[in-house]
Amino acid sequence: MIVNAIISQHYFKKVLKPFLLEVLYDEYFSFGLKRRILLKIIPDLDNKKIEDLNRLNTIRNYFAHCNQEFFGISEKPKAGTKGIIPDPRNIEKGIDFERLYNEFIKKEYGVTKYLAEIFTNLGGVLKKE
Repeated sequence: MIVNAIISQHYFKKVLKPFLLEVLYDEYFSFGLKRRILLKIIPDLDNKKIEDLNRLNTIRNYFAHCNQEFFGISEKPKAGTKGIIPDPRNIEKGIDFERLYNEFIKKEYGVTKYLAEIFTNLGGVLKKE
């Protein structure tokens, strides 16, 4: 949301709800494209924070798309038995979702705070509701 708000704030000097909903929230308007726009409009971004933002997106994708458990061919799974969810980057390993969750929680606050500062520096106003 904050990346969308930064993009809208940059181009329109305010967050425009129709622009957010009709353009930036379109299912074909990818995170990668939003990141590229962010890099163009804010050329002096902190590389470490952008790496963390990219990692947050990767972790998000693991949770959203990697959820198929596999069991051995000869095994008949018992109730409550868990299979392995292969890591797409190394199918011999299973995904450790607890580790990914903890990594996400550790990085998210710093990235969100950094992006919120960019938004407010562009004249945006954050409200608690």
